[in-house]
Amino acid sequence: MNTARLGIIGLDSEGAVQIWNPEATRILGWRPEEVVGRRLPLELRVLEDAQKDEAEGRLPTRQGSNIPVDVRTALWRAPNGRTGRLVIFQDLTALREMEGHILQASARMNQAREEARAARRFGELLEAAPDAIIEVDQEGRIVLLNRGTEKLFGYTREELLGQPVEVLVPEAARARHHHHRGQYRAHPTTRPMGIGLTLEGRRKDGSRFPVEISLSPVESEEGFRVTAIIRDVSERRQAEDALRTVQEKYNRELAERNRELERANRLKSEFLASMSHELRTPLHTIIGFSELLGEELEGPLNEKQQRFVQHIHKDSLHLLDLINDILDLSKIESGRLTLRPEVFEFSTVLEESLASIRPQANAKSLQIELNIEAPLPLEADRLRIKQILMNLLSNAVKFTPESGQIRVSAQSRNLHAEISVRDTGIGIPKEEHESVFDKFYQVSATTKGVREGTGLGLAITKHLVQEHGGEIYLESEPGKGSTFTFTLPLAARAKRAENQ
Repeated sequence: MNTARLGIIGLDSEGAVQIWNPEATRILGWRPEEVVGRRLPLELRVLEDAQKDEAEGRLPTRQGSNIPVDVRTALWRAPNGRTGRLVIFQDLTALREMEGHILQASARMNQAREEARAARRFGELLEAAPDAIIEVDQEGRIVLLNRGTEKLFGYTREELLGQPVEVLVPEAARARHHHHRGQYRAHPTTRPMGIGLTLEGRRKDGSRFPVEISLSPVESEEGFRVTAIIRDVSERRQAEDALRTVQEKYNRELAERNRELERANRLKSEFLASMSHELRTPLHTIIGFSELLGEELEGPLNEKQQRFVQHIHKDSLHLLDLINDILDLSKIESGRLTLRPEVFEFSTVLEESLASIRPQANAKSLQIELNIEAPLPLEADRLRIKQILMNLLSNAVKFTPESGQIRVSAQSRNLHAEISVRDTGIGIPKEEHESVFDKFYQVSATTKGVREGTGLGLAITKHLVQEHGGEIYLESEPGKGSTFTFTLPLAARAKRAENQ
């Protein structure tokens, strides 16, 4: 019992210690003379209540620590003849430490297996990569390469390992590459692929091909290294060259067509200008003679003849307006329109325009209202401003039903005059707001159901406003009328007043 590697404690029926072997002293720290014949130390009283024949737990030691133990109990007869309990226990500290070491070793083995699996997987990915991948040491020697490198450059792995990386570079560029490699070593940074450098690789057979390369510096146990991914871009360069050829051809053809269009536009403008002048000469004769006939200087006309003469005069004037519009448009498109700016009051040119338009408005019982800020001096071409107003006012009359209203307002704002012509007419759908300013475009309906004019008035108006440095825009809804607003530059004195 004294040589057993198990702690043995014998207790009588009163709980007094009868046996305390050396192993119990080694494990728990109390000497036999301290416990034999006495009750167990308070810390160990739990052993008196142990009911299980076999169990694992922890026991306190005299030094204050707790140790893992395996405890077995049995009934026995003490030397004093009393029936007691025999407690046999074993210190599991070493066993637990060994189990811990085994678990740690197992974990390390599992980690090593995972690392080996990851390394194997990485190797598989490296070999399966479509691009060439190499690793170069600080001396420029190739220390790692994949199957893609062998396929791209035509060398075997054995032929490249340990060779300077310049073997993959055309001879003429090797010295320069060596210099760039030294600079990269001094300032290593990750360089992504496709940064615009024109690079070439050299195969074993001496053929050259365009490549793109990405570089990544790596600090490893073996020292400084660089990982390079090399991509053959021959097909892409060929496609780019083909596309560039097509683009250059297209640009040449487009330039030629533009020249032809410019020439056609010039000829068209010249033709329109010439024809307009040629047409206006006989037209003025028709207008003049119709006016003479209407004055009845050569004798009286009957009612039917007077009606015929009035039709001739009215339609001749309308035709003259159309010819003038075409002539203006040809001047604008050819860049030959010249503005003659002067300073004048807006109200004066407005009154002149209204005087021309009022007979048409009165014929439809239209009410014209004015809200004009005075004074409102403009610096513009007086004749062209009157033309703008006439176009907008005649449209308002044309598209406003009888007994409707036309309102003209003008005010200064941000060094410009802001002028609006509003009507209570049939309105314009939103999808047509941009189109109304196009050449030859006509709104779908008028109040009489008949389209009039050439569709040039608003196109000319927009050009004239823009030539003056202003803008024009439209607000309109079907059934709610239209408002055309445009801006014109104020005269210098009005600008100074507004700034103050």
